[in-house]
Amino acid sequence: MFDLHGYFPMILEGMTLTIEVALLSLLIAVILGLFGAIAKLSKSRIARSIATVYTTLIRGIPDLVLMTIIFYGGQIIVNNIGDSLGWDYIDISPFVAGTLTIGFIFGAYMTETFRGGILAVSMEKLKRLLPLECQAGKYFYALHYH
Repeated sequence: MFDLHGYFPMILEGMTLTIEVALLSLLIAVILGLFGAIAKLSKSRIARSIATVYTTLIRGIPDLVLMTIIFYGGQIIVNNIGDSLGWDYIDISPFVAGTLTIGFIFGAYMTETFRGGILAVSMEKLKRLLPLECQAGKYFYALHYH
């Protein structure tokens, strides 16, 4: 076995933190992606416009720039709102800012992925599945193999 010169606890802590950020940002991204896809497929012009601006803007800004904007700009906005409400100084942790930023970024990509997946299922297949009243796994099987 190789010697880590006493750095194993630090490596383990970093690995744990990385997994936490990944899972939490994935949760945020899936939620934003689903809502974004529903909004982009909506009949409402306002919902479609908001989702289009979100995906275009977030995907168009470099990730590090967006992280900086959310961390420092978010800090300023939160504290300005807090000052007007009479709250004390609020410190946003880098963990929260990083997790939110990664969630926002991948949420924009997932919006397009989910939208494409929804559009890929034909209405004919959906109409055939509705009367079946079966479990989700059976729907998935029926969509792909029938």
